Amino acid sequence: MIIDNIRNVNFYKGLNKKFDKAFEYIENSNFEQLEAGFYEIDGEELFLNLVEYETKRAEERVWETHKKYIDIQVIVEGNECIGYEHLDRLIIKEEYNEQDDISFWEGTLQSKVKLEKGDFIICYPHDAHMAGMMVNGSEKVRKAVFKVKI
Repeated sequence: MIIDNIRNVNFYKGLNKKFDKAFEYIENSNFEQLEAGFYEIDGEELFLNLVEYETKRAEERVWETHKKYIDIQVIVEGNECIGYEHLDRLIIKEEYNEQDDISFWEGTLQSKVKLEKGDFIICYPHDAHMAGMMVNGSEKVRKAVFKVKI
């Protein structure tokens, strides 16, 4: 898991060619002007889901992991907390759904990070994450979720 701000993306260039494409897209896009929805960048290798939602209490959120894709989640508007945990500390809730590339897990929230506008988090397949948690009450979040195929 990597947590940082988009002003520091140069530190991560070269880690992965697809990350570089995502970072280039971030640097050259005005997400405030884009409609929420799906954006193809490089076919199934790299795409973007621009999402909007209201943050919720941790009890209303679930742990998730992915097998085929790495997430790069960038906060465009609002604030949210994202929980993170090692998989060996969680219990499977819903087995892996290959079509949606997602598994759901149960477990105690012990670690979380607050993300503000411009912050990003990179979640690898072994990084269980619980996104969309409210910081100081429910608020609208607009987030760019890049899916990077492994």
